[in-house]
Amino acid sequence: MPQPLPDTMRAARLHATASDPERGPSAADVRIDELAVPEPGPGEVLVAVAACGVCASDLHVALGITPAATLPLTLGHEAAGTIAAVGDDVGDWQVGDRVLVPAGRSCGTCALCRTGRDNLCQEVAVLGVDVDGAQAGWVRVPARLPLPVPGHVDLVEAAILADAVATPYHALKRGGIGDGMVAVVIGLGGLGMHALQLARLAGAEVIGIDVDEVALQRAREWGAVEVVDASRPDAGAHVRSLTGGGADVSFEFVGSADTAALASSVLAPGGRATLAGIGRDRLAGPPLGLFVSREQEVVGSFGATTSDVNELLDLLDAGRLDLSRSISHRLDIDDFPTALEMLHTRHDHPLRIVITH
Repeated sequence: MPQPLPDTMRAARLHATASDPERGPSAADVRIDELAVPEPGPGEVLVAVAACGVCASDLHVALGITPAATLPLTLGHEAAGTIAAVGDDVGDWQVGDRVLVPAGRSCGTCALCRTGRDNLCQEVAVLGVDVDGAQAGWVRVPARLPLPVPGHVDLVEAAILADAVATPYHALKRGGIGDGMVAVVIGLGGLGMHALQLARLAGAEVIGIDVDEVALQRAREWGAVEVVDASRPDAGAHVRSLTGGGADVSFEFVGSADTAALASSVLAPGGRATLAGIGRDRLAGPPLGLFVSREQEVVGSFGATTSDVNELLDLLDAGRLDLSRSISHRLDIDDFPTALEMLHTRHDHPLRIVITH
């Protein structure tokens, strides 16, 4: 029989955004609160969170860069665990089922959702931004959203699929990655390193670009054929020289005007730059005549679709995708404020920090 649930749980809650974003998350009011364990209503399931990744998006919410719908707010949107309780009308879900919780709650009925582009749903509610997230002991979600996780797949690895792996996977598909291509990945944090891994899995040669020597060395170890320090003023020209004219595709995961422009500058004629980094800068690019005459493309890429996440779960299940190196730090929920500070300062060069239960 299922074990009775406790009355309360710990949750990482944002009570106020940073008074001065330049000071980092220490200027925000983030607390580990004791909350009542939610009860699932009709059409809902309650997931006991085994792991929840800590993302730069969490940091952006705490800093006030990404506006939260309401405060206080439980953060976190990269979660996996087991179903702990079910409401009425939840289909075949049963207590004990292993699940991944998607980061976004799309409406499921609009034209975009019906055509498989649920990441673009205009009614989407993002965990930890628009609604209470999963950086807690339990999270209540609509029963139509969780995705089953195969029994032998590590739930910690499944958790980061929701964003840290699915977002670059979707970007690679938007960019048209393929066998034999030369791809440039700009920004070698959690998203960029998974883009590197997935691009190599697709048969591409990858050049990594970052300003952090540790990140560049990590990219070498993960199979980048070349790495380039983004701080050098001729970074784009250097990539074109290394590649004999430019890369086929590039992928940007930083979210600044400078790195977006760099993503275009590394391309060969006919190349495509895919921008997945989110920031406040206005988009800048090459002179219009040069851009047109070289028939280059720039596309945006946002989040991931349900289909993307399911495809990644299949790759994990088949043993084709190895995420064992991806989790650089496993922390307790009491250390969540420290995790935000690590992301802000890049202390200890985190790749993916995961809060485990």
